[in-house]
Amino acid sequence: MSEPAPVFNEKHYPDHYPAPQAIGSMGSAFWQYQVPPDLIPHIADKIDWDRLGRRVLIDPIAGIISWMSPSGRHEIFAEATDDIVTATGDIINSEIRGVRGKRWKRPEDPKPTGMEADTSYYIGTKAEGWITAFRTGLAEGGETLAEERASAYEKENPPDLVVEIEITNLDRTKPNKYARLGVREMWQVTRIRKDDQLKTEVRILELQVEGGGPCEVSQSRVLPGLKADVLPEVYLLARARMLVELHEFLVRELPTPVPVQEVKKIDPSPSGPRM
Repeated sequence: MSEPAPVFNEKHYPDHYPAPQAIGSMGSAFWQYQVPPDLIPHIADKIDWDRLGRRVLIDPIAGIISWMSPSGRHEIFAEATDDIVTATGDIINSEIRGVRGKRWKRPEDPKPTGMEADTSYYIGTKAEGWITAFRTGLAEGGETLAEERASAYEKENPPDLVVEIEITNLDRTKPNKYARLGVREMWQVTRIRKDDQLKTEVRILELQVEGGGPCEVSQSRVLPGLKADVLPEVYLLARARMLVELHEFLVRELPTPVPVQEVKKIDPSPSGPRM
């Protein structure tokens, strides 16, 4: 039987971290604490959550607070994910809008709570919706209004895809939590040692499964044709910055894209810059 998580209190600021509860396969440090759920709104007044670290999770129901401090290798994988998703979107003619540093939550959840992935993406229709909101704000009131419109859109629309890199036993409940938020798909990227070599392992989880919980699938639903078993090689190409080779590999792997003339395009704002 696992031991309960330690108690989080006002002593735990970034300058007073205890030893991490886990070290990931890429060298990142992970912390997790348990608090009475009714204390979370009060703790929010004392803690600067953004100073805790990255991938902050604040669960107001279970009273769980967790975060991590990423290693340099971890950050390279996050950058590679952006390259992979963007390249795939270009090939299949699907709009992509990446969102970083966003803590996703339901509109009814308390203000400081939510979950932050390493990388999150709107894909297709939702990406077009985000871009339209931003451009409309830009045309009507400039950059400040554009950012307000984009932020309002994010509050009402969960991402299509979240990606978490370097999975530990502290992350085991996250797929269900993201599913409750309305996220469609999650990638879990980690490193394993096999035959005395470090290997990249990628799991694709479909989160919105009718009549059941999240389940592992062989290929992406939000980026159709992108298979889990080719993603380790795709990540290797992206990490090596072999972007021409990455594009060529994806063109061979992905289904024939929709002709450009059949893809809905978003008209840029007549009074704003082309994004």
